[in-house]
Amino acid sequence: MPMSKPRGSEHTRPYVPPSVVEQIRERRRHALNWLLLLTLACQALFASMPWIDPWVSGIFGSAEQGFPIAQGTGFLIYREFLNHLFTALGLLALFGVLLAAIGRKLFALPQQVWVFIVGVYLLGPAVLVNGILKANWGRARPVHTVEFGGDRLFSPPFEIASQCVSNCSFVSGEAAAATAFAISAFVLTRFLASRVWRNGLFGAALSFAVSGALLRVAFGRHFLSDVIFSALFVSLIAVALSFIFVRRKDRVTGDASRNGSPGLQRAG
Repeated sequence: MPMSKPRGSEHTRPYVPPSVVEQIRERRRHALNWLLLLTLACQALFASMPWIDPWVSGIFGSAEQGFPIAQGTGFLIYREFLNHLFTALGLLALFGVLLAAIGRKLFALPQQVWVFIVGVYLLGPAVLVNGILKANWGRARPVHTVEFGGDRLFSPPFEIASQCVSNCSFVSGEAAAATAFAISAFVLTRFLASRVWRNGLFGAALSFAVSGALLRVAFGRHFLSDVIFSALFVSLIAVALSFIFVRRKDRVTGDASRNGSPGLQRAG
């Protein structure tokens, strides 16, 4: 898996014309706008048709049987594997940042790549999802609601409820980690010289992320909306954070990859 070699010396940043920088910023503005519109559309959908959540969860469980998939040994092992995988990439990025602090590079990648990944993991799954939303929203998990044999009331995704004290259903922490993992994998695979390796590895990472997120619905631990909004929120954070790495200057943060594009900006 050959990596794209950076241009220039170890201490100089590649020259990138201002027009290219502005194109990158424009693409990211479009991505941010589309994500915001998609978030609003999903909010309107689940607010007008709240029955979607219990209906989808009902495919995997019932009040009489609970959620059988959650008891399957194979599924439990797979979930554990994915949790370790998602966490490992975040820790790898943190290691990359620590190496950069002493003037070394991990896998010859610029430190901005690792800082970006750590930022996505920290601001998304850690702060917004687990630190704020899950701790305060009060939405009961599907398995705890009356519809599936529990004693808690169902509440729509954007309604702050009192059916849960902590570690609640809205939004999904594991889906947030899965999204951060997929975004990080996309950025990292852009540095691979081979298109086959880039597409193959990112495709595998995306498959892990999607299956891990949907497994939470099948387990009865989250509603579909929990997973969808978790992915949207982390994606919004990632795109917003990426603007930090595109400056309005002739020299742009990041090493140059092939075709003269700056390293992290290839993800633009």
